Amino acid sequence: MKIFGSSGKRTERREDREQQRQEQRHERQEKPEKRGSGRRVLKVMVIFLVIVVVFLGGAYAAFMLWIVPPDIDPIDPPRRHPEGINHANNEEEPSDEVSHGWRDGVFTILLAGEDDEFGGTDVVMLILFDTENRTMDVLSIPRDTVVNVPWGIKKINSVKNLYTRLDGDYDHYMEALTDEVAKLVGYRANNWVTLDLRGFIALVDALPDGGVYFNVPVRMWYEDPCQDLFINLQPGYQRLNGYQAMQLVRYRSYVEGDIQRIRVQHDFLQALADQLLQARTLLVVDDLVRIFMANVETDLSAANMGWFAREFLYLDQEDIRFHSVDSSIANINDSVNGISYVTLYVEPWVALVNQYFNPFTWRIEAEDLEILTRDATGAFFTTSGTPHLNWGR
Repeated sequence: MKIFGSSGKRTERREDREQQRQEQRHERQEKPEKRGSGRRVLKVMVIFLVIVVVFLGGAYAAFMLWIVPPDIDPIDPPRRHPEGINHANNEEEPSDEVSHGWRDGVFTILLAGEDDEFGGTDVVMLILFDTENRTMDVLSIPRDTVVNVPWGIKKINSVKNLYTRLDGDYDHYMEALTDEVAKLVGYRANNWVTLDLRGFIALVDALPDGGVYFNVPVRMWYEDPCQDLFINLQPGYQRLNGYQAMQLVRYRSYVEGDIQRIRVQHDFLQALADQLLQARTLLVVDDLVRIFMANVETDLSAANMGWFAREFLYLDQEDIRFHSVDSSIANINDSVNGISYVTLYVEPWVALVNQYFNPFTWRIEAEDLEILTRDATGAFFTTSGTPHLNWGR
């Protein structure tokens, strides 16, 4: 009788038990390895995220250290304040702020845009950026606005014709244009930027969405082979690329002509600003600053533009205000010798300047300005009493 069975079976059972013990040992060895592998993956991910955060934080810190506001040169005060004293309240010696006369955190930029091949400046905008109160005001001065220049065509857009066509001096042109705007507002803008058509197209194409979403108000069709200008836009909400946006801002076959074109330009710039504010990222802004600097002429540095870009991102949409000249501020249908002009009305113009574009600690008065305008008889005179040519009769 066999009690335990054959020796072969006992050997087989021992081998089975030994194999099970080996498999259990392998499992115990593999489990810690798998747990360790998971921890290593997590550790690598954490390290990667830390590197990304450090990189972005470092890039942000470097960007913040790189950008600087532009220097503001001492500003000549208006004529009535030769020592920078506010004569409305001169009971005591003025403080340093009053003696300087320029409000803290206020910057002014003159933007000139050229939209034809004939030398004229068809876009003249004055920007007052109040970085203390977080507001930006943009004033469009119509290209036909009367200014007291010593040549026959007394339009503000004629300044470029003289200085670039006669002597090819581009910086001289912008200095002269700044002087003419100063006659109208009482001060010279701190800095200037000028943009041509190619630069405008490149900037719009460089936006995050490759353009600007905008509601084109009317069917726009116009062609002028002499200017190489062809406009063909359908009405309605759509994304405009750079070339299409150029057509939009140049079109002016409206009932009110250039005045209505300015309103459309403002609406387009507002839409552009809204898209940038929705993004609110310095990485996008940094790219745009570099593209901007490559496509404009300016006396600002890239670091200055980066600083303005950062300050711009602090704004809300309602903090950006556009202002134009309409029939309540000027005679938009004036003419002299058969040439169309926009002639400013003194009181409403001075009120507009003081409400939105006065960088001083005092009020700007008409006698601080050199506005060439008409009196009650239709004769031209200057508000400052500066002589002008016998013109306009």
